[in-house]
Amino acid sequence: MKFKSNFKVVAPATIANLGCGLDALGLAMESPSDEVFVKPSDKPGIHISSILNNKTNIPLETSKNSAGISAQLVLDHLKANFGLDQNAGLDLGLNKKIAVGHGLASRSASAVGGAFAVNEAFGCHLTKRELLPFILKGEEMAGEQLRINSIIPSLLGGIIITRDHQSLDFHRLPLIKGLQMVIIYARNQVLSPKQLRNNLTKKTEVTTAIQQSANLGAFVQALYTSNLDLLSRTLTDHIAEKHWSALTPFFKELKASALSNGALGCGLAGTGPGVFALCKNSLEAGKVAEAMGAIYTSNKIRNTVIISKIDHEGVRVA
Repeated sequence: MKFKSNFKVVAPATIANLGCGLDALGLAMESPSDEVFVKPSDKPGIHISSILNNKTNIPLETSKNSAGISAQLVLDHLKANFGLDQNAGLDLGLNKKIAVGHGLASRSASAVGGAFAVNEAFGCHLTKRELLPFILKGEEMAGEQLRINSIIPSLLGGIIITRDHQSLDFHRLPLIKGLQMVIIYARNQVLSPKQLRNNLTKKTEVTTAIQQSANLGAFVQALYTSNLDLLSRTLTDHIAEKHWSALTPFFKELKASALSNGALGCGLAGTGPGVFALCKNSLEAGKVAEAMGAIYTSNKIRNTVIISKIDHEGVRVA
């Protein structure tokens, strides 16, 4: 079997929900991306030798790490179905360039990168879509709920709409040329998805649900017709924002600043506490980033601001 080692895989950060698409929409960013470095190992199985930028103490143990779990599952599948040597093993080094706990799907990117790296190392027997069950299992075993709208964009790139998570019914949406993302987060504000999910009510008023679904439908229409005015009108979250935004410092001020400086829309990145703004071009993204950053800086909140294009490709060899 063909074997390749000593290469690097990059798996992009994603922003889920995008305001109107709670648990339905997801978008891949060109930057940041997690990195997985692949080297041969003289021991069978997957071994994680190092994790750079490991500020949240992600474990090195394969069975407790989303990248390690998904990688091991792919390796086991290749051994069982493609004649791979039972003693085959890989050493993975991770570089966590996607900050954990800020709404950028850091754990999902690691799981995507780990699965892709093993498949790439041993001859690319599986397509990206065929890797998905192993990635999902890795996420589940690492303690995450099944939410593929934060996984699929990192795997395939672009903007993805998920109709149903259980049956893996998802579809790529068209992109409008020139769109830019701005992300800001307070560095000391780290929240777990479980914390945030527990803060979300299970009941939604009918009128609220109608408005949310109308916005989501119009969001899809706006992308297909490249209608920026319509796109801007859709980027409102009528369900989750009222429960989650209070956990993000100065959320109302950040959102008002982004919109007043030309952003098409602004909301929570995933479940937060990061905040995204969607902008029509790089010039306006620069203005929005500066204005949002100034709010945190003036309030002595250490922050990170990111400007990024939408990633078209998803996980890949760098």
